[in-house]
Amino acid sequence: MTRVRFAPSPTGKIHIGNTRTALLNYLHAKKTGGTFILRIEDTDSQRNVEGSEARLIEDLKWLGIVEDEGTVAGGDYAPYRDSEIIATGIYEEVIADLKAKDHLYECFVSQEELDIMRKIQTSQGKAPKYDNRHRNLSEEEKAAFIAEGRTPVLRFKMPEKEISWNDLVRGEVKFHTSNLGGDPVVVRSNGIPVFALANAINDELHKVSLVIRGEDHTANTAQQIAIYEALGYDIPQMAHTPMLLDTDGSKLSKRLGSLGIRDLKAEGYLPQAITGLLASLSMGSEAPVAAEIEELAAKFDLAKMGRNSAKFDIEQVKRLNAQFIQTLSYEQIKPYLDGFMPETDMSEEKIALFWEAIKKNITLLSDLKAEFDLCFNKKGDEVVAEEDKEFIKQALEVLPESFDETTWKTLTSTLKEQTDRKGKQLFMPLRVAITGFAHGPEMGPLLNLMGREIVKARLEQSL
Repeated sequence: MTRVRFAPSPTGKIHIGNTRTALLNYLHAKKTGGTFILRIEDTDSQRNVEGSEARLIEDLKWLGIVEDEGTVAGGDYAPYRDSEIIATGIYEEVIADLKAKDHLYECFVSQEELDIMRKIQTSQGKAPKYDNRHRNLSEEEKAAFIAEGRTPVLRFKMPEKEISWNDLVRGEVKFHTSNLGGDPVVVRSNGIPVFALANAINDELHKVSLVIRGEDHTANTAQQIAIYEALGYDIPQMAHTPMLLDTDGSKLSKRLGSLGIRDLKAEGYLPQAITGLLASLSMGSEAPVAAEIEELAAKFDLAKMGRNSAKFDIEQVKRLNAQFIQTLSYEQIKPYLDGFMPETDMSEEKIALFWEAIKKNITLLSDLKAEFDLCFNKKGDEVVAEEDKEFIKQALEVLPESFDETTWKTLTSTLKEQTDRKGKQLFMPLRVAITGFAHGPEMGPLLNLMGREIVKARLEQSL
């Protein structure tokens, strides 16, 4: 059975970039009948943000991404939070084993020394890297550094070899270890393993069979494979997805790359539009469509994912959002209206009428307030032309006493017979008089929604 994982750190909000990673893992798990694991990597306590984990889980759930195993659901391979895995002692055991097998060594190089080293290499036209200078320190040299007050990190001895794997997206990938930036730090000076080592241990603990992540992690994967081999672990399959770019082809800008899912939710985007576009960017020729996550999973095929970078356009999400909104009944949209629908004592039946009247006119749920005001509170700024005022007086004279879904048709038919007006000459003065806008919702449902008292008052006001 396929077992995939999404392993964020609780250091802030979940944004477009890591949402895509979570989504692709989730869709593949659902398509293949596999397991989606949510693991929290919280070992960097200085960067952890209080409440971030709970918000992250809540945002994923809003998107439709719900763990099969994880910190909330539990599972056979718990715990699923790094800080709890630390408490089991497994990290200490693995680190001790790697030391015993001479795969790790103490490094006392300061950050200042590293910076100087990299500046020199760059000035010589070389790629900056750690030069492994502390790989073979004597005990006397180590003691001297300790006497200076230096606390060592542990680095992993990269073997001198070529590392390759068959990537499910990129095909055969090869790296020579001499091009991977030198021996990587795998244990901080406080004894806590960094991402490269902790991730490998965690994936073994949780029986992860496939790692799906962005292609910017490809070199990290080569390092991790060397670590897997040193640990004697089975190596999961790897799939590195194309980069997500801005609309101009550059790296996803800070404006979009850091755009939080919670921010989009607050603006009135629906989850189906966000996940729909992100999924479509990974489906080759599939046209983007806002859809429930089960439908996206049914169509998802990792084997068909292209290798070219994908461009993320927030305006396209907005268009999908508008299209999807128009398909939803009041019962379907109701769970998403909290915080957008103004407080009202209207009956559920009347709110449903309001929704049907205005849904074709909104792009984001944040547009609801303006539409509510248009219907019940205040008109727009456009005014009836002087030559149309007599026509509006006639409309007041024939305004039906009772209002229903046929009132607009009845009113306009009567006025057409009496005035010989038709088309725009007939409809536009009435629309402007009643709404204060030249464009807007269909007038039939709108009149039924407003009722006679409001319509009459607005016609009179327009004079």
